[in-house]
Amino acid sequence: MPGDLTIGEYLRFLLGRRNLQPCPAWPPDVFACCASLLLKSGSYARILTDWPPRAYRQRDDKEAWARAAARYGRSWRIQWVRNESAPAAVSRLWTALTNPTAAAKRVEDLNHELLLWQAAMQLLAISDEACESIGSPLAPADYESRVDEKFLQYASELLQRDLPGSSVCVQVSSTRLRVLPKMHTPQNGLTIRSLSLYLALCTPGEVRPRWVRPVLSIDQTSLNLLVVPWPLEIHPVQFRPSPPLPGESANMPGRFQLFTYDHREPSETGGSGILKHVAGLHRSAMQKMGRVDAIILPECAIAPEDHESLRNFALSHGAILVSGLGAAPSGRTAGVNRVCLDLPLSASLLQAKHHRWKLDSGQITQYGLGSILDPESEWWEHIGIEDRQFFFACTSAEIVLSVLICEDLARPDPVGDLVRAVGPNLVIALLMDGPQLKERWAARYATVLADDPGCSVLSITSLGMSRLSRPRDGRSRNRVVALWKDAKTGGPYEIELDDGCDGVILSLAMRRVEEWTADGRSDGRNALYPILSGVHCVKRYTEGEADHT
Repeated sequence: MPGDLTIGEYLRFLLGRRNLQPCPAWPPDVFACCASLLLKSGSYARILTDWPPRAYRQRDDKEAWARAAARYGRSWRIQWVRNESAPAAVSRLWTALTNPTAAAKRVEDLNHELLLWQAAMQLLAISDEACESIGSPLAPADYESRVDEKFLQYASELLQRDLPGSSVCVQVSSTRLRVLPKMHTPQNGLTIRSLSLYLALCTPGEVRPRWVRPVLSIDQTSLNLLVVPWPLEIHPVQFRPSPPLPGESANMPGRFQLFTYDHREPSETGGSGILKHVAGLHRSAMQKMGRVDAIILPECAIAPEDHESLRNFALSHGAILVSGLGAAPSGRTAGVNRVCLDLPLSASLLQAKHHRWKLDSGQITQYGLGSILDPESEWWEHIGIEDRQFFFACTSAEIVLSVLICEDLARPDPVGDLVRAVGPNLVIALLMDGPQLKERWAARYATVLADDPGCSVLSITSLGMSRLSRPRDGRSRNRVVALWKDAKTGGPYEIELDDGCDGVILSLAMRRVEEWTADGRSDGRNALYPILSGVHCVKRYTEGEADHT
């Protein structure tokens, strides 16, 4: 019975070995074991009443435990580099948790065994402290010592392994548990995520998380994002029914139908209209701001044949490209809806959408599609969703970026729990949606991620899709093409295109904030929060016109 699972049985399963001694030498393996024990037993909640251990309860020194954890963590890092072993203090705690008497107790009994619970909690915290800065793309000059360099480079190599998804563990298989670097610790509520600053416990699932460390990173204290709400116009005729592939949805009721979206035919310029548009906006943005760090296009903004030229343009100008790419079904292949994330000197990262868009009768009316798609049917986006992977991209030593596509923002699975565990600094949601108003759905879900774990969230849609939207209950406000929400400045904030403008530059400043774990450890005010510090609308520069400054 699951309730009879013992601590020893569970740890042997995680570590893949019969003998629990000696203590695993690599800190993330110990973190995985102890964090999952505390989670599985529910005993982590005791942190509010039974902490710290007696040895650290000093009336006039509330930071005794935090200093000790940091000291033991540093000692562990040094010891691992010298001889790949855990220090004696850590080994004693591991023995207390795994000796024959302790190992024979049920996992659920951890909630009633104070000394065992405190041993697991101490091991979690010390292994977490040992892994400060893990996953960051630090340059050699940024390492404080040879110890840090060797330890962090080894962790980076583990994250880049060709596994079915990234994990920084050595002994704990990624099919059982994953441990990833962590950027934010929730400051609201109490979950297992409240207990660590640098490591994130991730349960295995169908999505393969990939931690990406680019060859070059953007080393800026601020960021300028050029949002390109393309296409500027979308017509109902671009939506159409799509027949199922052989064997697809064979058992579904007749009211379940499939639809697809067609990009407009290539222009007489050979399909280069989007490239000229982006180049013109980029030139205007450079004249206004002097620097563009990223170019962002919404969901299904471009066709596959447009991507390479846009990628080459962005990277040649030192900018990251985040572009939504879509294609209709072809032959025996379902349609495509994915984001292409292009970083300097790195291969394109292709991340598929994880949920099909379901068009209900209200949306069919809202977008004026009733003569094309029967409002009485349930219409599902005709795309494949088999390739499920999710990227965490280190764009600098302290900023991790993730991208969500439309419904992926609203659903807790399969990627929502990953996002909350890691807490990337910046989440960009690419939408094919109406105006990004603060009372609509995107703002609600952005607020959830901003509150816990503390992500800054930018959602964007195309001007064409926003214009197509005709809500029944009021004025469309169809030039509100983006929305910003972070944890520190209020909001959410609507971002509206000025009349005559085709894009908008968002300037982000970086605010450092102190974050705390529930056991009383601080990150030393190193948590980084991108905040919105400027909004500048731009008109596309065209030859023969005056510079748009």
